Amino acid sequence: MRILPIIVLMPALLIVGGCGHRAPGGPVAVSVIGGETRFVNPARTEPQAAGAALLGGVAQGLVRFDAQAQIVPGLSIRWAISDDGLYYTFRLDSDGPDAERVTRALLQLVRKARMGMLRDRLAAIDDIVAVTPEVIEFRLSSPSPGLITLLAEPDFAILIDGKGSGPLGIVGKVGKLTILKPYHQAAVPGANGKPATDRPILLRGEPAAHAVVRFAQGDAALVTGGRFGDMLLPKLAGIAPTSISLDPVTGLFGLRIARPTPLLMSIEIRQALSMSLDREAIGEALGVAGWRSSQSILPPGLTDLPQPTRPLWAQALANVRRGNDPSLPGRIAIARRIVQQWVGQHRLTDMPKVRIAMGNDPGSRILLHQLSAQWSQIGIAVERAVDGEAADLRLIDEVAPLDQADWFLTHFSCSLGPPCSEQADAALAAAMKAINPDERSRLLIEAEARLASITPFIPLAQPVRWSLAAPTLPGFKPNARAIHPLADLIAD
Repeated sequence: MRILPIIVLMPALLIVGGCGHRAPGGPVAVSVIGGETRFVNPARTEPQAAGAALLGGVAQGLVRFDAQAQIVPGLSIRWAISDDGLYYTFRLDSDGPDAERVTRALLQLVRKARMGMLRDRLAAIDDIVAVTPEVIEFRLSSPSPGLITLLAEPDFAILIDGKGSGPLGIVGKVGKLTILKPYHQAAVPGANGKPATDRPILLRGEPAAHAVVRFAQGDAALVTGGRFGDMLLPKLAGIAPTSISLDPVTGLFGLRIARPTPLLMSIEIRQALSMSLDREAIGEALGVAGWRSSQSILPPGLTDLPQPTRPLWAQALANVRRGNDPSLPGRIAIARRIVQQWVGQHRLTDMPKVRIAMGNDPGSRILLHQLSAQWSQIGIAVERAVDGEAADLRLIDEVAPLDQADWFLTHFSCSLGPPCSEQADAALAAAMKAINPDERSRLLIEAEARLASITPFIPLAQPVRWSLAAPTLPGFKPNARAIHPLADLIAD
């Protein structure tokens, strides 16, 4: 199929809606929004969107995700966790690589992952040992809840001599169009344990607009990897709402202070910026039907800290109003007075300004317009930080890889810059080393409460991740990780 040039893409989006999808039984065309598909070794290079999808298809970790993001066997056929949470034992499939080779690959993967936001969590891994040719043991210095979930991520896919173990294999070369097929039917069990068909998968990594056009024209059965920035494209293309699927993910979607300017180092100003936002209006402007606004760093329902602390400004206003938050106009009025007081103290004659680092896609432009309009009401101007220009705020848009509070809190450690709390850092570090679950929970509550009191982050909502799925594709399921394994798409 010929991809339309970007200059004529928007008119095309308006006229291609309503086309049917190819009949079932043939190749399954999948477009992953982002750059071109690349096959990388995750022990050396972090895979991007299409590369992660490819890795998840052709290489397994010890465990992997199924279509519903449930943990299922990968290279290991079963596993056990000791009662104290300090030993994870995996028994490998005897038909796969031996424990020594898998262990060497795992040590490299852990070393690479410790360079990112998982550094504190993976610090608990003291050693990974091949106990027998078919048994691997993780030895931890402290419990690491959720470790199994991390090991199912494509970032922990194991390559031996540069190759994966399936369940899919690459036909030809990896590039603009990558063809994948099962090694053999029994290698790809479906949700009901049935073998996969032998249908090939045609994988592409491409820009959102190209992928949406391809789906609208019936030349793709699945488009995945969509974010808030391109949420409007399916609607412009006339794609039926029943084909648009939102993943119920949690994570961080909001604004992090990027540099310590006098304005943003004022906790009162940060609270004013947060309290004055009409988050529902932002979601409506972005066209996100399943928008889930957020005022806190943590989402509700985490396994180790189910109820987040309300932000300090919300607590203070509720106390003043005897348990009820003031209306949005009331919050805007309070925020405006805070800004006016700060401006007077610093004897400014011009409106203070913040520059925000974010993308330049349609959704980002809408978000920037919303922030500019809303914060102008309290006396603060907004600009987008152009490339190379210093930013005051930076947009964070990340899906949490597990339902644990420490992943969220680590983003606001003092090692990443102010504003921060050394007391929160100390409590979090102690929580990660705690053996007793109750002690761990107490310390996490302390760390989260201390961060909530200083407002290091201006939350907007839970991250937006969307896909387009044809009705002839029963192997696709929305899930809380926004990971959609290719092999499950061709389960019979």
